[in-house]
Amino acid sequence: MHNYEVIIVGAGPSGCAAAVQLSKLNPHLAERILLLDKAVFPRAKLCAGGLSPDADLALAQLGLADDLPSIPVHKAIVILPNGRMTFEQPNLSRVVNREQFDFFLFRSARERGITVRDGEAVEHVRTTSEEVIVQTSQNEYRAKVLIAADGANSTVRGQLGLSRVGRVMAAMELHAPLADISVPNLVDNVAIVDLSLMNCGVPGYGWVFPAVGGGSQPRSVGIAIAPFDRRKNIPLRDAFASWLATIGLDLNAFEAKAYPSLRYEPQAHCSRHRVLFVGDAAGVDPLFGEGISSGLALGIIAGQTAFDALRDHDFSFSNYERRIRRSAIGSMMCRRYMVARRLYSYPKLAQFLFRQGALLRGIALLTDPQTRVKLRWEPLDS
Repeated sequence: MHNYEVIIVGAGPSGCAAAVQLSKLNPHLAERILLLDKAVFPRAKLCAGGLSPDADLALAQLGLADDLPSIPVHKAIVILPNGRMTFEQPNLSRVVNREQFDFFLFRSARERGITVRDGEAVEHVRTTSEEVIVQTSQNEYRAKVLIAADGANSTVRGQLGLSRVGRVMAAMELHAPLADISVPNLVDNVAIVDLSLMNCGVPGYGWVFPAVGGGSQPRSVGIAIAPFDRRKNIPLRDAFASWLATIGLDLNAFEAKAYPSLRYEPQAHCSRHRVLFVGDAAGVDPLFGEGISSGLALGIIAGQTAFDALRDHDFSFSNYERRIRRSAIGSMMCRRYMVARRLYSYPKLAQFLFRQGALLRGIALLTDPQTRVKLRWEPLDS
């Protein structure tokens, strides 16, 4: 039996952020933190790898500065059913390789004296009034606090009986050479989000992002579907194949992989007695499914919340959800949830709302008014 103050399940961005934040608040606590992951690092990770300025802000808050290869994005084009919206600003975001980025965070946690164990899967979780007991494939651990950062398929959520019904989003991704993609004006430092899939009743979007590594100027090409109801939707692979055909790609010519994510919802439970959920286990950006920025930010909030609980001996975490909603990242995700709910609940109705300008104004309001982003709208009939 091994005893710790805090056990963190999942060593992705959110779990590492929570660990580093705790060690930053109290360096002597580092050796009493256990960071677990079922994978062995470095490990492959499906993700477009986009880092927003919010992600870089979170890294700075943690005292972390990566020197990893990255590609800056200066222009983002959002294609809508009735036109296109262009967001333009130097270094609007950047793209990293997720395998390299996650390994950097994992090493950063280990270098701060945090106990890390990869290749060790959690099999059972039980909470009592006094502690949390975690049984893995190799050992049994006990702690005062458990932070669950183990993804959309969170074992901890399942063990504690927390449902994810109605919140699951699905994505599929492949890498393709730039020369094979038939998209006008697709050049370096440009990212595309295509919401015109709603013309076909698909509650989601396609994306084309720059990708780090490899020759032939690779691009991450993918689709995300975020249904809000249980009506029968077009199967993910079929929707992806249809959309790929519009940009000159044949799905059968590539190795594509699918993965789930969990949508953040303002009223959803993100805690239990002695347990905090972060990252995909709590929920990601409901509109675009972006999880790195929210994962890092929620990790910092969870680290602070766990630190406060250890200091005050109050492990109810009754104010954790409120802390999230009142934070900058929580406020952003709440706004995006309201837009996503209108956008993805009834895709064909969304086309009408776009024509009336309602959803257009909603998406425009998602930008921070204090930034210098140039916003341009081009209707289809122009």
